[in-house]
Amino acid sequence: MRALHPNDVTQKAVVNAHTAALAEALEYLAEHAGYTRVHNPVTGDKDLVRLPGVVAVAYQHETSRAGDPHLHTHVIVPNRQARADGKLVSLDGTSLFHEARAAGVIYQVTLRRELHRAIGVEWSPIDPATGMAEVAAIDPASITAWSQRASALRAWAAKNLVVVDPEVGPTPAQLAAAQKATRPGKPEQLAWAELRRLWREDPRGWTINREAHQAARQARQARAGRGVWQRSRLVEAAEQRGKAVLTRADLVELIGAQLPVDIEGDPRSPRQVIEASVDKLGMRISEPRAAHQREGSQRFTLDKILANEARLLELVDARDERAQLYGLRDLDVAGLSADQARAVENIAWLPWLICPLSAPAGAGKTTSMRALRIGARHSGKRVLVIAPTGKAVDVAVREGAGDTGMTVAAALKALRDETLQLDQHTLVILDEAAMVGTTELRALLTATTTAGAKTVLVGDAHQLSPVKSCGGMFAQLCMDLPWTQTLSEVWRMSDPGERAASLALREGGPAPVRRAVNWYAGHGRLRCGDPIAMAADALDAYRADIAAGKDALLVCDTTEIADALNQRLHDDHLEAARDPHAQAGPTVTAARGHQLAVGDLILTRRNTADITVLAAADNTRRVDAPVRNGQRWQVLAVDPAGDRIAARRLGDGARAAFSGDYLHQQVTHGYAVTVHSAQGVTAETTHAVLGERTSRALLYVAMTRGRESNTAYLYERQAEETAHEHRDQPGMHVLRRGTTSDAVQLVRAVIAHRDTQAHSAHHVAAHTDPGQLPDIVRGLLVRRTHALHARGRTYRAWHDQQLEVILEQRRWAEQHLHRGYEQSRDYGIEI
Repeated sequence: MRALHPNDVTQKAVVNAHTAALAEALEYLAEHAGYTRVHNPVTGDKDLVRLPGVVAVAYQHETSRAGDPHLHTHVIVPNRQARADGKLVSLDGTSLFHEARAAGVIYQVTLRRELHRAIGVEWSPIDPATGMAEVAAIDPASITAWSQRASALRAWAAKNLVVVDPEVGPTPAQLAAAQKATRPGKPEQLAWAELRRLWREDPRGWTINREAHQAARQARQARAGRGVWQRSRLVEAAEQRGKAVLTRADLVELIGAQLPVDIEGDPRSPRQVIEASVDKLGMRISEPRAAHQREGSQRFTLDKILANEARLLELVDARDERAQLYGLRDLDVAGLSADQARAVENIAWLPWLICPLSAPAGAGKTTSMRALRIGARHSGKRVLVIAPTGKAVDVAVREGAGDTGMTVAAALKALRDETLQLDQHTLVILDEAAMVGTTELRALLTATTTAGAKTVLVGDAHQLSPVKSCGGMFAQLCMDLPWTQTLSEVWRMSDPGERAASLALREGGPAPVRRAVNWYAGHGRLRCGDPIAMAADALDAYRADIAAGKDALLVCDTTEIADALNQRLHDDHLEAARDPHAQAGPTVTAARGHQLAVGDLILTRRNTADITVLAAADNTRRVDAPVRNGQRWQVLAVDPAGDRIAARRLGDGARAAFSGDYLHQQVTHGYAVTVHSAQGVTAETTHAVLGERTSRALLYVAMTRGRESNTAYLYERQAEETAHEHRDQPGMHVLRRGTTSDAVQLVRAVIAHRDTQAHSAHHVAAHTDPGQLPDIVRGLLVRRTHALHARGRTYRAWHDQQLEVILEQRRWAEQHLHRGYEQSRDYGIEI
């Protein structure tokens, strides 16, 4: 707006709003991160002492690295700050880092308020995950066009960066190419008037959408009478972030993303309103902060989140003897390991309607559920598989774990519409249960227990948590239900040493983790270096595996890395398929600017039943299997004029055409995928490019996909690799690789400090002194404790009294079946 709008009033308003928002963000940081640590001789701890203020140096820049308009301010905060007594002390950097994102939300909400009041700007809906919103009147295409990004990684992906091995050094040809590729001086060196002239003459221009502006105004006015806070919206925002347990900074971010731009009769600044609201809405579930603890040490939740968890826990004692699978036979579990057979038999015999099965990656969960399905069919029941993703549903049904399947979202919709009928003759298998959010899990279990249908929750709490939903309840149920079944043996990996290492990576303590990391290092599975070096090494290894005919998987922790690798592999495909005597084939643009050509591997990213899918052998027959999130396809034809592609699905060969919004928003290259997309996938080899700040769960999932080998390429991101950094972009990059010892240290740091397993609010509160908790939280914990004791007594009584009866019934059933078989073979005549 400031760069392209001809009105000087608008330009001044934008600068003033930016300045005010920056000041409020820094005030927030000074208040909540302005601490130093002082030794306490009595306790021996380092107490946090608030500083009287924080001194910083700020300087304003007008452009991004790509030269686009990008008003922003760099703030340099010296590590040495003055204490109240005048002594220079160290600023607590951990507190500063923890509060930085919340300060960014304070900036965003203040900016929105100031621009709305100054020049009437209306805003598009706020993204609850980031707390950011776009100006409603500016067309999204214009925003995209003026949001170019430049980085060394992108230059490498586009082959505009000369990469040099430090042990060899650059060749004369590389030096010449680098000099040619080096970008010219940054445009911020130009005067402001000259910058504006250049931008206004740029052919990209910009488009004002007055209808969108008016619609945003009407939406804001409609919300004006609903009050400042709606607890349901706050819960939805918390679910978007996947957090049931929050820090105070998290609450600032949630509330800031919901704050209206205009609050009638309230003279306070947005920061002041948010601060007061946090104290009012946050429900503490940990002990009050001690003098040596940082503000981020306290844990909070929202009352509706806690109530939702409590209502789910009320369902778990439902039982019905008709849910027992007496038809399970020895033959049904004959091919299972002792571990798997025990779990399947116990689940079959249990009368409780909610039965968790916790198992590590590669433990044979699908194999076990296949046997359970056979036992269910022998017991006169149908098996319905439900999973968070359509891909998981398809795999489970295809591999015989269920008769039919549907996603969690589809199942809940069908239950609301009364088109899905459940009863005591239904066995529900909820696959990837740890990835199902609390709200969805409660709704599903309410329906199944009401219908008398047994539900088996299959998952691993140590893998990835729900996306955009509060998690932790699968782990809570595994802990609270004494009849929870577990698998402890891993079968996927061919090397027994790697199987043991994966279990230690999952949940091992210091000693097992040390042995596991040493195993990975000793077998050449750990590499480290800068992002380009690791991406290049993983790419080379992946190419070698593909050339050797192996089923290789290339996974990343960010879409940025995946996009870079996908572009290189897309270019590889074009070069291999190109006829040197013909023009390059046509392409179309898909999501994130990916160019798709015939033969490219692509990935669909959203479930949809709106796209027709045709059978592989009959282009006139529709198939029931719809387009799913996470499915991979190969492009068969490209129609640039019609802006569409035809593709064949890997696996069943089904065909579909993609166009319009789905093509532009939900289809990307499918060579390299994120770890989230790879959960549940099995391959021969896996090459995982992961950052130093990845989580333990991501590392564990990435390192358990391959049967033959799993290798991690850990990168350390350089500080200057940001969109607003103003160094000249070099045309040459000298690869930086660390030693195996460096890689070991990185992995140990991830495991020790980045364990981000989702926990329920009940779990965190249960580990707190009850006397330090609010009354409502303490009351819920007392109720849960009583239920745990009663449940344990009931289960032990059932186990002691009924197990022998069940075994006798099973022996009778086996004898009866054997007798019937002999009679049928001998024409009913006993010999």
